[in-house]
Amino acid sequence: MGLKGKLVKTTLVLVLIAVLPGLPPKTVFPFKPISIAPVRPLTGVLAPNQLLNGAERLHEGGLLQPEGVLVRGNLTYVSVYGGKILELGDQGTVRTVAKLGPECVGTFSERLCGRPLGIDFDTKGNNLIVADPYLGIWQVHIKTGERKLLVPKTNAIIDDGTTGRTGGDGKQSPATRQPNIPNGVSVAKNGDFYWSDTASDFIFEDAIQAVLCNPSGRLLHYSRATGRSRVLIDEVYGANGVVLSPDESFVLVGELGGQLIRRYHLKGPLAGTHDIFIDGLPGAVDNLNGDAGGFWAGLVIAADEANPSFVAMLAPFPNLRRLLVRLFVLVEAPFRFLYDLTGSEHALWATHHIGHLGGLVSLFPNRGTVLRIDWEGNIVLALHNDDTSSHVISQAVPQGKEHLLLGSPVNRWLGRVRLTPDTLAALKLQPNAKAAKPGAGDHQKPPVTLTREEL
Repeated sequence: MGLKGKLVKTTLVLVLIAVLPGLPPKTVFPFKPISIAPVRPLTGVLAPNQLLNGAERLHEGGLLQPEGVLVRGNLTYVSVYGGKILELGDQGTVRTVAKLGPECVGTFSERLCGRPLGIDFDTKGNNLIVADPYLGIWQVHIKTGERKLLVPKTNAIIDDGTTGRTGGDGKQSPATRQPNIPNGVSVAKNGDFYWSDTASDFIFEDAIQAVLCNPSGRLLHYSRATGRSRVLIDEVYGANGVVLSPDESFVLVGELGGQLIRRYHLKGPLAGTHDIFIDGLPGAVDNLNGDAGGFWAGLVIAADEANPSFVAMLAPFPNLRRLLVRLFVLVEAPFRFLYDLTGSEHALWATHHIGHLGGLVSLFPNRGTVLRIDWEGNIVLALHNDDTSSHVISQAVPQGKEHLLLGSPVNRWLGRVRLTPDTLAALKLQPNAKAAKPGAGDHQKPPVTLTREEL
């Protein structure tokens, strides 16, 4: 058979894999074209700079994938690979606050030993609320390490607002599906918390497949009084970081795939509705960290006109995305079967790496970016680097009055940069007027300054 014949047969097989019904995986929502707003140009407030260059590497080699970061006084709390929450002292000390899962057998066993992502301080007790994509959402006492599972991966009580009603087929609404990738968390004053479930079709280590499917992420509200979670927004394209506004009138959720931030109104005439808070961001949104004047948003994968997002490029082509997902499933299937049959660590290693987003890090743009956004939806500051010292940023958190800590899902250290006098001055200025929030699809309005807030 000649080359032409082989190409024809290969093409036919791929087309059949892409379009034949009934082949795995079975997704929550069907493959359809997805519309993603064009990325904003790197001009004006978003213009490239070197404000994140030369980041210090704190505890280098001792922190594996410090994704979530919190600061209280002289203490810093980080979530790291292996189901651990660590407390970092200002004298270089490291204390394990809690270990959520069993010990790891390697850097490929996160589905067994845990990998906590979002963390926040509890408002009802000296606890941390910790979201782990494999082990659920936990309440962890900061001093004793005592743990309590609040949202399990199975048997979680999920309410989509139609409890007691079923569809025509007698089944529950798909919105009540069990959580699959608990990710971000933000605690309210009354002790309730808002959390994100990134996607429902694949587990966290299969993130590539998850973002190729149609959006199945959710923003949810957890009631501490009832132990129930209520779905606020469904079909979020990679639901990620969560943050509450200071007056708790709305809650925001970052959307990794859509490169935007969604808002759910909790109070006022729009209560119970949701909209796009800001879109067209120059990268995939990860964790959000707020204060009185605004919030910081880490962009974990940079995107711009020269470096388009592979998710955005594939979004309009459902058949191509379905083909890629099915190919990943077919390649991974024998290793997953072998692991389930024998418990082989080699098979576990293979199933971990096939579809793991970390395997694409070398292909990510070198730019690292953190955005400062006010509560009106205006980008006030954009901090970039071009030396890879702090790219792939999951979270940005002020430390003291002059530094910014930078979490990362791939690094083996915690980044820290000193904020310049100009940056500090911009953060402390009082706004002269209240700017209007950009609507969905709008491009950036001129930047405004923030309410006075000492970092």
